[in-house]
Amino acid sequence: MEEISLKRFYIYRDGIQLGSTVSRESAVDLIYQYQAYETHPILRAQFSMIEGEEEFIPCPGYMKSRKKPSHPPICPMPSPSW
Repeated sequence: MEEISLKRFYIYRDGIQLGSTVSRESAVDLIYQYQAYETHPILRAQFSMIEGEEEFIPCPGYMKSRKKPSHPPICPMPSPSW
């Protein structure tokens, strides 16, 4: 099975992820847009950008035909005792 991976640029403001983009230029543009909303000159947020790779990992059996399982669930919900 072929693995799908994408190069991404993740944007963070004060340690919280705001989003991700495909190119570095669009990530910088997005940071500039967020910085334009900053109003207080002293309490401005710190922005950072991390380059990473997003990888899609399919669930086992994802590509198999979707048949109704012939076995009961592994962890059935307990029935209430009230």
